[in-house]
Amino acid sequence: MAAGVDRVQFPLTRWILAPRTTWRARRLAADFGAGIDARTAWVMARLARHPEEYDYAMTHLDGEDQTD
Repeated sequence: MAAGVDRVQFPLTRWILAPRTTWRARRLAADFGAGIDARTAWVMARLARHPEEYDYAMTHLDGEDQTD
């Protein structure tokens, strides 16, 4: 498999507004493989650092927040 194939993509706004979370999500997605999408990886990384955002994260994953 070539490098970069099936790599999840994160919007530039995520990199600008939350670079640490986005970097961690990118690593999580790379470690997990093709079975995880960018949104799920980002939420998992965000909750690892900010568990108090659980309610927002679940709303985000449910698709009620379509700001991406």
